[in-house]
Amino acid sequence: MPADPALAARAVADTFLPAHRRALHHQDLNNILRALERIREEHQTLQVIKESGRYSDGVPLRDSRLIAGMERDFADHAWLSYRAVLEHAPLLLTRCRPDATPWPEDTAALTRLREALAFSQDAWDEWNDLRQELYSIPRTLPAHEWSQVRGQLGLAVQPAIETWLADSEAFERQARAAVPGVPAALSAPTPRILTARPAPPARPALRAGAPLTADR
Repeated sequence: MPADPALAARAVADTFLPAHRRALHHQDLNNILRALERIREEHQTLQVIKESGRYSDGVPLRDSRLIAGMERDFADHAWLSYRAVLEHAPLLLTRCRPDATPWPEDTAALTRLREALAFSQDAWDEWNDLRQELYSIPRTLPAHEWSQVRGQLGLAVQPAIETWLADSEAFERQARAAVPGVPAALSAPTPRILTARPAPPARPALRAGAPLTADR
């Protein structure tokens, strides 16, 4: 840093803070993309098992109830990953300007993603309310009950998750072109297999019974 206070302040304002904002932008984007990739991999594995009637190691499924259990497990794991999207994506979406990029047609995809976040807001608020309640009234909850809570939330937002999987490529290139302090630039996201996007169903009720404790 320059010894002169005015020059030091200018270096902070013109160099270090913009670099910090760009680094945070990339970190948030990478967190979102990694979360979506984890969901996508588990979703594809589940679909293969359901379509083949066999586990990934080739052992046949002998009870249809096992599929229901796998779907609940997927919803649990999907919620854990989707939290990164709910936490970081809103800010990144506010920075996206499709009309200033080579892909103005991404506007429709970004609109769907914003709608998916809005659809997920009740579940996200409920999760945060539960965590706040659990921290203020400490209480132990067995791991399988936590899994059940997360699974219910995952099922509630599954249409939104599938929207994010389907439109993740458009989001990635727009978010890469929206780095703070950097002009819109070309981006080449990795091709992905996209999933269908069904109409959002009614959300199942979650809150019931005694207060819970925050998960780890």
